[in-house]
Amino acid sequence: MKKIVFPLLLLLCIFSCQKEDPLTEEEAIETTIIKSSRSPSDDTYSPREELEISLRWVSYITGSVLRDSPEAKLEIAALLQSGNTIVKLHEILENNTVFATTFHQKAGLYLIMGYPNHDKTRPNPPPIGSGQSNHAAIFINYILNEQCIELYFPKSMDYAGNYTITTTGHPMNAEDDSNAGIIRYYEPQLERSSNLYSTTHNVMVTPAYVQNYNNIIIARPYRLPSQPINGISCDYIQYDDIEDFTDFLDY
Repeated sequence: MKKIVFPLLLLLCIFSCQKEDPLTEEEAIETTIIKSSRSPSDDTYSPREELEISLRWVSYITGSVLRDSPEAKLEIAALLQSGNTIVKLHEILENNTVFATTFHQKAGLYLIMGYPNHDKTRPNPPPIGSGQSNHAAIFINYILNEQCIELYFPKSMDYAGNYTITTTGHPMNAEDDSNAGIIRYYEPQLERSSNLYSTTHNVMVTPAYVQNYNNIIIARPYRLPSQPINGISCDYIQYDDIEDFTDFLDY
């Protein structure tokens, strides 16, 4: 009798172990999916750092759009009339504009395909959606539906001659009065047929830089609790150490 019971117990033990493995694996897969639903690198950045990097990408893509699209130039120019220097991002991206279409296209090209390769420098890759096949869509959703962002043009825009465009974002702290930026300029050696290509270099955008250069674009959050965006109150109470976002590089 003992000879029969022992093999039965052994079989039950083996069967039990085999049943546990798929369940543990399934739970591990589910945990992995939840953790990586935004980005595998999110854990290395604080929400403040994620926003700061994303702001620089918003202005960087905007500069690329305005360098390449005459129609987008006109759309932004129409919004910068009568001394206005601020454009709410959702106003220009959620409407059926050439700017919106081109911005979405360039976000996909930059974040997914790494194109165009004639840009010598770019901001650090945005951690939001990094490593995902729909990186650009996650990034667009973040800047439109999870944040309240505006574009500040201290001196409006002037496209005369071989103009440059400098882009940066709010540093997301109350101490710094400058931040890393990108200057985009025409590169004659990159000219192909009738298309004029531009390239980029890193710069530090300071108050003195704003005084001396034209065509500067600064992406920054804005506080407007009375006009929420998709449920976002735009109060940014989590960043109450920054009293006024508009103080940064105010011209």
